[in-house]
Amino acid sequence: MIYYFTPYSFSKKLFDAWDEYMDLVRNSDDWVCMMDGDTLFLLSDFGHQMQSYIDKYPDTGLFTCYASRTSRPQLKWPGADMTNPSLIYHRIKAEMIYLAHHGKVVDLLDLNALGYLMLLRKSTWLLVREQVKEWTADKNILGVDTRISKAIRKAGMKTYLMKGMYLLHYYRMKDGENDKSILM
Repeated sequence: MIYYFTPYSFSKKLFDAWDEYMDLVRNSDDWVCMMDGDTLFLLSDFGHQMQSYIDKYPDTGLFTCYASRTSRPQLKWPGADMTNPSLIYHRIKAEMIYLAHHGKVVDLLDLNALGYLMLLRKSTWLLVREQVKEWTADKNILGVDTRISKAIRKAGMKTYLMKGMYLLHYYRMKDGENDKSILM
């Protein structure tokens, strides 16, 4: 089973929100997809797509995917126009990427996944939870995703980019990526 959550914290403590949502998942073998509130799947079979990656790479610590907009060039599809506001443009891009690369992964090695989409097993969360809690004690929203990625790698697990998945990530499109008002 895959659970889908958009963690939100009124106190701006993202770790606490993650932890509360993870507590809702009873089976430690189930997978959890945490996503930012400004993301959108563009293909209706997103669950089947993710399940196929889980089936093919079951020992993965963390999966992420390409995004239409991101601060990390390695997580943006090469040649994708991050400034294009057209949903149709991004839907076509998602279809093309799926058809050409579904089932393929890229090992992120030392690159951290970002919070727009993080797919992990609950047992992985339980394995890294205390480390992430310690590392994020002084964090609010920013940096929690980085700490989760680092803790998973420290535990000896792989972080993979699902090369055939692409989602829309609004990521401050209107006001620019330096706008931090959403974090206040």
